[in-house]
Amino acid sequence: MKRLPRILQIIWMLIAVVSIFEAFSIFSSDIHDKTSGYLFVGLTLFAGIRYGILRRKQYQEEKSREKYK
Repeated sequence: MKRLPRILQIIWMLIAVVSIFEAFSIFSSDIHDKTSGYLFVGLTLFAGIRYGILRRKQYQEEKSREKYK
């Protein structure tokens, strides 16, 4: 269970990367309704924020254990 936060970070990073590619493919296509593209952009932003929060939490925990002295 010690590796779970790192696994969650990787999952959020993968979600962000896949969402970027999906949004790009939707915006570069000839589809007139771009709503799903905006949803993927929102999901990318959310996944990036979640990844950042988890990284910061991990850094704070390691810092409190005096790993970064």
